[in-house]
Amino acid sequence: MTAKNNKGYSNLTRREFLKAAGLAAAGSLLSTCAPAPTPAPVAPTPAPGTPVPRVEGATPEERALNGIKALKAAGKIKDGDTFVILHHSGQRNNIVPALEEWNRLTGLNFVSAEEGLEANIYTKVMNEAVTRTGSYDIFLTFVNWIADMAEAGLIVDQTEWWEKYDPEVDHGPNAYVSPIDRFTSLYKGRRYAMGADNDTFSMFYRKDLMENPDEQKRFEDKFGRKLEVPKTWEEFDQWVAFFDRPDQGIRGVHMYAERYFAYTGWAARFISRGGAYFDDNMDPLITSEEGVTALEEMVRLIQNHAWPDAVTGDWSVAYTRFPEGSVFCAWAWPSLGKWAQDPKTSKIVGKVGAMEIPGTMHDGELIRAVPHVVGWSFSISRYSKSPEACYCFIQWFCGPKTGLDAIARVGTLDIFRQPWFNEPKMKEAYGAEFLPVLLANSKNAFPDISLRGANEYLDKLNLHLQQAFAGQKKPEQALKDAADEWQKITDRLGRLSQIEAWRQERKNYPEPIQRLWRKKGLFKD
Repeated sequence: MTAKNNKGYSNLTRREFLKAAGLAAAGSLLSTCAPAPTPAPVAPTPAPGTPVPRVEGATPEERALNGIKALKAAGKIKDGDTFVILHHSGQRNNIVPALEEWNRLTGLNFVSAEEGLEANIYTKVMNEAVTRTGSYDIFLTFVNWIADMAEAGLIVDQTEWWEKYDPEVDHGPNAYVSPIDRFTSLYKGRRYAMGADNDTFSMFYRKDLMENPDEQKRFEDKFGRKLEVPKTWEEFDQWVAFFDRPDQGIRGVHMYAERYFAYTGWAARFISRGGAYFDDNMDPLITSEEGVTALEEMVRLIQNHAWPDAVTGDWSVAYTRFPEGSVFCAWAWPSLGKWAQDPKTSKIVGKVGAMEIPGTMHDGELIRAVPHVVGWSFSISRYSKSPEACYCFIQWFCGPKTGLDAIARVGTLDIFRQPWFNEPKMKEAYGAEFLPVLLANSKNAFPDISLRGANEYLDKLNLHLQQAFAGQKKPEQALKDAADEWQKITDRLGRLSQIEAWRQERKNYPEPIQRLWRKKGLFKD
């Protein structure tokens, strides 16, 4: 979600995506049944140790343009060749102006193919794995679809092109915020995509209430400490309870407990406690003490201090509840802050504060774990007329200068390169006060489950978590039922392959979390 606008709230695309996509079950079936892919016209992988020739150029954009010149000189592409990019309609303002400039610079004809429903993107992408029409050259898709697309043989491994062209993603002064530089592109240790978004969750609160002297005195009298933005989840729960005023029409919190994003609040607590989704053998660890305690805390929070539509509504409820002033604090994508500061959509303009997501103390160290929920990345079709030309475009688009201009425009792609957080045009787009908070949260961001069948894993988890929030199941039973479902998914998709993918995926978590896992003896690597 973008801090600059709303991501399609009028048609509830995320809810419809999850319903229409069958929660990746269809995608898993397609990737399972898809015939072996036809060999693609991509550059051969060099033998181990073979140096990859580097393209000259002072910037990622310049190297990308030089790559196009070389491909033309070699007769692999020519002026006027058409390439199609499939993307969400909310990205039109980010992408289309850039396409016009790219076509002017290269003489090529890159065109936009938009879809208003994210479900349609997933369906078309996975159908292409079977039909191999080559109708689309580039896909801008959710990060946690990368595994399904790679296993279906649909998208090309970009790793050698990263070495050849150097997009400056994971090193140098223009690098992406880490660990976003890793989990928006990697699958099984290879670069199958290039990140173009930052969907790190953000928490917003009523700054006017926090700054009220009477509220400050009441809080200090009750808890014996100053009223401050909480650092730990324990402090957060006290904070929310204090500002819960149902008799005044304001509840303490809105956090997702509904059918499709119920996992977000639980996962933030679970991971910050040192929990992990799976062990080395892909056996679920969600029924651990860390998992059960985190869910018990969330159930108490939701049942005692939130409106019922936290459970019965959908993801868009946060964009109504918080701006209308009926909850003290709420979390969602970065766009919620902008939504709450816009006079057209908010009654609390000028009263909004942003905060780092709380965490858990471990031997004096505060470990924060912030969900990065979905997010968009560029992948390249194996059936494109020139995958390398497509790669040159996505490197150019995501480059330090082109990307700065594109992402600062109103659209659904969010800031991801670290130096951009100091750029005036980004401060204007996001608000100077919010950017440092978003940067801090981004550094503590952990990925959605991004294995093959990722949405299916998350769907089963959400199903049982929502039942716990609704009081239909005890937390421990809800997690046990989810774990049983996970075992079935893993066995159906192939445990050995999933083990390999999970071992690579957990390397994409923030270093403090990995260090905590090692300290607890969960993993050695």
